[in-house]
Amino acid sequence: MIAPQSKSHRLSDPIAACGDRIYSICNQHGLFPDPEGGHVPGEMWGVWDHPIKLLDGFWFGVGDAPRWLDEAVECRAYPTHIEFEYRLGSLTVIRQDFAPDGTEGMLVTLIVRSEQPFGLSLHALFRSDLRPAWLGESAGMRDGQDRAALEDASARCIFADEANPWTCVVGADLAPVAASIGDLWAAERTQGQGTSVHFIYRLHAEATPDGCVRTIRFAIAGSAASRDAALATHRRLLSQHEALLAAKQAQCRAILETSQLITPDERLNEAATWSKLINQMFVRDVPGIGRGVGAGLPEYPWWFGIDVAYAVLPMLQSGQFELVRDTLRLLKTQSERHNPGEPGRVIHELSTTGVVFNAGNMVETPAFTRAVHQYWLWTGDDAFLREMYPFCKAGLLDYALGRHDPDGDLCPSGRSIIETVEMHAGFEVIDVAAYTWDALVRLADMTQAIRNHHDLPDLIDLTDLPDLTDKAASLARCIRESWWLEDEGVFADVRASMDEVERTLSGLEQKAREQDWLLVHQRQVDAARRRFAPYLAKYAGAPRDRDLPWLLRHWVTLCPIEVGLATPEQARRALNRLQSDEFSNAWGMYLHPEQRDVMSINTGLLALAAARYGYADEALAVVGKLVRAFSYRTPGAVSEALPGDWCFLQLWSNLGLVSPAIEGFLGIHPRAAERTITIKPNLPAAWDWAEVRQLRVGDARFDIRVERAGAGYRVDVAGGEGWRILL
Repeated sequence: MIAPQSKSHRLSDPIAACGDRIYSICNQHGLFPDPEGGHVPGEMWGVWDHPIKLLDGFWFGVGDAPRWLDEAVECRAYPTHIEFEYRLGSLTVIRQDFAPDGTEGMLVTLIVRSEQPFGLSLHALFRSDLRPAWLGESAGMRDGQDRAALEDASARCIFADEANPWTCVVGADLAPVAASIGDLWAAERTQGQGTSVHFIYRLHAEATPDGCVRTIRFAIAGSAASRDAALATHRRLLSQHEALLAAKQAQCRAILETSQLITPDERLNEAATWSKLINQMFVRDVPGIGRGVGAGLPEYPWWFGIDVAYAVLPMLQSGQFELVRDTLRLLKTQSERHNPGEPGRVIHELSTTGVVFNAGNMVETPAFTRAVHQYWLWTGDDAFLREMYPFCKAGLLDYALGRHDPDGDLCPSGRSIIETVEMHAGFEVIDVAAYTWDALVRLADMTQAIRNHHDLPDLIDLTDLPDLTDKAASLARCIRESWWLEDEGVFADVRASMDEVERTLSGLEQKAREQDWLLVHQRQVDAARRRFAPYLAKYAGAPRDRDLPWLLRHWVTLCPIEVGLATPEQARRALNRLQSDEFSNAWGMYLHPEQRDVMSINTGLLALAAARYGYADEALAVVGKLVRAFSYRTPGAVSEALPGDWCFLQLWSNLGLVSPAIEGFLGIHPRAAERTITIKPNLPAAWDWAEVRQLRVGDARFDIRVERAGAGYRVDVAGGEGWRILL
């Protein structure tokens, strides 16, 4: 195991203990304040057992008139659990929160230490809030008032929602001396229709060679289905806690031992290692919906098409094949279920209540095809490729290039990843165009692989398939020539005619007036007009109906470089500008020069783009910005916005920590189905070596080390008997 990540400052920041069924979010003091706003306002923290919430929180106090544990001196993140340390005079109290996988429950252990024998009162207060997750009301879920009942001589409390079978059971491995239920409070108050239980225990400790120590263990168990299920889980948690911890430890060891990135930069090594553990923390396994990685905590614990599409490559490079497979399968299944009239369209956002909020932005359809192809390259899983191929083909050729490319230029019209009114207005946008090119190239490769099989399922039809390679070449020429702004040295965000732009902008303002949009929305409309204004003036004399490139300066101007479509000269000029003070700061790349939030995803993509074009030193400098943000807010993690804003755990933060090093610096490109790995290293000047141990490719493991040797490199590869290594 690796050493914990710890913090002893700014402990009001959040942290989470996660299993694949339950997770708990509190701050680094161990408290559960109601967060402002959120998808479920004020409710996104606490203990969640999706599709329901169980508890607003739990609190502990010491003494007859309890002194609540509300100020930790240190918070620590371990691979298996999180830990809080409190000091109360001669007492030290350690609280450990642990959420095992495969279990609708978690364990909270208190370890009380003193140099002298002691006898004291320990208070434990649990506050229920049994309620549905986001959009539950749309799925017919209604939140009732919570009721509490004491059971087993008051040793356990059963919380139940009066309108549903939702249940939460709490209690310890020690009988309390007193227990009460009702509208009771500890160190803070929370909102909702919950109720409370207050247990009091007597703890005694005599002198031993290890000092005076007393441990008490609490179990929190839930069920959206039945009281009996929650009770059974509670009993299992307390009786099998050692086995559950051992299973989690074994899982973490396997994650840590697989695909170990080792470089001269120890902090990068730490961040990349922890990113693998963070990936596992995002797994949501919800009965009746599926299993896959969510996007971010606290706001996005459910599933997203675009977040997964970006996170797939670093997850594969980290050896987490099964998580990728399960998540892609979930997205395909749920997309088919929710978009029956648009085969191949990939959903954007699916709540754990089974409700789709957004049926899919155009960018997600080609990005999904890329993710499927990346999975196949790394795993060689031909069966999965055949399973996914019809969906990818329909999405790219029928949905994107069929329904949404009326002018036939191979640039589908539709929504970008950029969530501004102008980038969701139905224009042709650069990220969709670049990812469509990438998807065409990849679909062509997938098609060839499937053609090589003689046992094709009946559902795969390769007759009359358009020449994907020709389409990709045509689209590449279009982007390099028609989207490139030679005088600016960057690619345009949007391609549209003057008539289309003016009509769309007028429509946005009309819609704002008609719908009485909030001020923030009107500001967005104003921002859209401001961003188009320079080119409206520039194109004043141009033909009104001719498609023209428009520079709005969103970060997605990077996308043609990210996918390797730009010419070397275009890449050099664009990277120069995108790394300048106009687009970037000391933490990374802005969303837009007017919106100077720095995100982990575009910063990671900037590093990967530089690495793909051979600029290893520049790529490492950008990676270093992400590494600086590692553990800045939450021990062991890089936040969604740098250095420490928005989601404190974010799935796609892994990309910039892993992919530039594995693909760019070490130069590893697998084709597992062909049992081949190509290695083309390009180390940063500051590194004389780098390696990855137990790299998982297909059914094999490899140790790959790259060292400088004169003007070139020495590459040592161990493992993978019978595989071809191309240098």
